[in-house]
Amino acid sequence: MVATVKVDTSEMERALREFGESSRQRIEVAAQRAVLRTARVLMAEERAEMERVFDRPTRWTLNAFRVRLGGKDLRIALYSDKTNPDRQTGLRWQSAPGSTITAELLVREPRADNYLNTQIGGGQRRQKAFEVALQAVGVLPAGWMAVPGQRAKLDAFGNHSPGEIRQILTWFDAAEQVAGSTQNMGFAGREKRRRGTRKKAGWEYFAVRPGDRRSFVRASGATGSHAMQPGIYRRTHYALGSRIEPVMIFVPSAAYKPRFDFYGLGQRVAADNFPRLFREAFDSGG
Repeated sequence: MVATVKVDTSEMERALREFGESSRQRIEVAAQRAVLRTARVLMAEERAEMERVFDRPTRWTLNAFRVRLGGKDLRIALYSDKTNPDRQTGLRWQSAPGSTITAELLVREPRADNYLNTQIGGGQRRQKAFEVALQAVGVLPAGWMAVPGQRAKLDAFGNHSPGEIRQILTWFDAAEQVAGSTQNMGFAGREKRRRGTRKKAGWEYFAVRPGDRRSFVRASGATGSHAMQPGIYRRTHYALGSRIEPVMIFVPSAAYKPRFDFYGLGQRVAADNFPRLFREAFDSGG
């Protein structure tokens, strides 16, 4: 998708009226420079806004946008699809006798599989690769998504640790569903980790699906069952018992409200900066 940001071209029109057609090349050069500088300001402002609205955004997120100056038709693009930069669109302006010069700064939002799209436009978040893998083996219910549990291992940005996610996938023999990995534990691998060693406690993961109940035995010998929040839990075995910790919680998919005003910010930055930057470039000779 492309965001169309309209800029004030009154200064370009004034220059064309005052200096005539002979000034067209000078106007084009000045406009090109003004657009490039506007896009750079826009990129910096978008980054600052992400730092404000997101909790510890990753470096990848903050660097999602790039400025690229195109060819002879005064193109400029703020884009994030690093694999196909040539497909981006940018600033286009044109005029004909008796017409009004128009300019549009076209800003490409992150590609469709990027979670930023949900933050920009709201709606349903796309499933992540590990969620697809867990769903394929019947661990994650259809229509649900997974979020870090209270005892999940987190990285420096507050996201679920990739290492723990890989370990969970291998435990449930779901790793082959992601990039053809062959590191699944299988039955023997799971039994080995349950037993542990003399120096290291045994452990295991287990999944609780919606509606599941877990049995228990009290010290008095009484038995019963209770409901648990759907998710994946880690059980660590000790000599005198075990400890259960939630590492991944399953929640129903829900619609997200927009948090990142990508379009509105772009329009405001263009309106505040392009006319001034064009005047500066034109007055300096383009």
